[in-house]
Amino acid sequence: MFTLESRAEKLAALLLALLMAATRVHHFGVGAIAPDASTAVYFLAGLALASPWWLLAFLAEAVLLDIFAIGIAGVADACVSGGYPLLAPAYGALWLAGRLMRRAERLDWLTAGKFVCAITGGVAAFFVISNIGYFFGSEFYALGVPEYTRRVSRYFSYYEIVTLCYSAAGIAALAYVARMRPSFRPLAR
Repeated sequence: MFTLESRAEKLAALLLALLMAATRVHHFGVGAIAPDASTAVYFLAGLALASPWWLLAFLAEAVLLDIFAIGIAGVADACVSGGYPLLAPAYGALWLAGRLMRRAERLDWLTAGKFVCAITGGVAAFFVISNIGYFFGSEFYALGVPEYTRRVSRYFSYYEIVTLCYSAAGIAALAYVARMRPSFRPLAR
């Protein structure tokens, strides 16, 4: 259902890359207006972009944006640890969650519920994997698992809500364009 023609896929990839760039680097002031859309970008990329090479492209973009933010823009590196490489499988879980929804036959209430479940599962996997990396790669290891879990668990709902909102907007945009331009066909039946 969520298959794009080549030109539309490249446009979607560009828009997703711009969304991540605009919201990931808080130095530009966008972070105060719009939260980081990276988690939703990976979900939507898995949903809308056919080639798995796009996952690698977005991983490379994230690393370059982080290097820019920390090395050039002077953003604090407090969230970077020795566990940073685990962000790749964490984001991969979100991409896979989007990938699993590509086979949806139609966009109705039942499918919307499936999207919510896929996004929730993807965010949960992302959150656990990325926090395992951060826990073992930082000084927070000294806190112990229960205390660390207590401290970071309060951020889960934020990641969930932000990802759901951005993803819903992305899915709605795909549905709208499909209805306005039948040749676009991301929601072909």
